Parts: sequence; C-alpha cells; structure tokens
Amino acid sequence: MSVKENIEFIKKEIDTEETFLENFFKIEKFYKKNKMAIISTATIIVLAFVGNSIYSYIQEQNKLAANTLLDKVLQNPNDTTSIEALKQKDKKLYNIALYIKNSSKPVDVEYLKELSLYNKAIKDKNENDLSTVSANQNFILKDFALLNKAILQVQNKEFKSASETLKLISTTSEVSKLAKMLEHFLITKVK
Repeated sequence: MSVKENIEFIKKEIDTEETFLENFFKIEKFYKKNKMAIISTATIIVLAFVGNSIYSYIQEQNKLAANTLLDKVLQNPNDTTSIEALKQKDKKLYNIALYIKNSSKPVDVEYLKELSLYNKAIKDKNENDLSTVSANQNFILKDFALLNKAILQVQNKEFKSASETLKLISTTSEVSKLAKMLEHFLITKVK
C-alpha cells in the first residue's frame, strides 16, 4: 500500500469514528432531553406486564377454586355451603351445578339453556318450543330437535307438516338417517 492509500484509509476511519461520536452525542442529548418520558414509559410497560401476570394468576386460582367447589357439589348436591361459595366464585359453574341437580329448571348458560328448553319441550310435547329451540343455529341438537318435532307432528296426524320439518334436517347430520326412515314412512301418508 502506498502512503496516499494509507492516508485515505486513516481519513475514512476518522470519519467513521467521528460519525459514531456524533450519533452518540445526539442520543445522549435526546436521552437527557426526554429522560422522564423514557423512564415513565419503561416503568409503565414493566408495571403493565407485572399487573397482567398477577391478574392472570388470580384468574387461574379462581378457576381452580371454582372447579374444586363444583366437584364438591357434584359429590354432595345438598352441600349448601359449597353451592353458595360456587355462586360467589363462578356464576356459570353455579348454573351448571343447578342444571345437573335439576335438569328441568331453566338455566342461563350457553348450550345448557337451549338444552333445558329442549328437555322441557320434549317432556311437554310442545311443537312450538321445539321450533324455537331448533331455530337457534348454534344449538348442538338442532337436527335432533327437528326430528322430534316431526315425530310429534306424525303423532298428531300432521303428516304434511312433518314432511316439511324433515326437509329442514341437514343431509350431513347424523340424524339424517333417522329422518330418511321417517320420510319413507310419510310417503304413504302425505297425499
């Protein structure tokens, strides 16, 4: 390498170091100017993380306690202290315990509410209630409710209505095989 190349190399190195120092001083100046905002933001982030962790831990402990209380209620349905404690801890599990204890009573828990209405409609042989329950697209026994409605209609000699009800049952449903059997029966009745 020649002396000229060495000098150029040294100049580039000095320029690089100078740029580095310049940027370092800019960062230091920015930090001094916004020190409180940076510290506050970092503190808020740390506190939010810690708070969220504590909240999650408390929620998990409440779930475990509620599940333990539900186990106690299931083992002894007459344990009023466990039932009251469950009511305070988790309203949904409390409603599930009430449903298990007495399935004829309506409850306010998703799926169980419809299931209890379905049980009541079957017990009362009420076509309107079965229609109401089967109208809910999220009801897990929707097709079965439709089949039961069709059976009630057949028992009431409403063959045309029963045939129309059976057409509402999905072909991919497990109930569709039973619906097809009932439809074949209705072929001779509907005219």
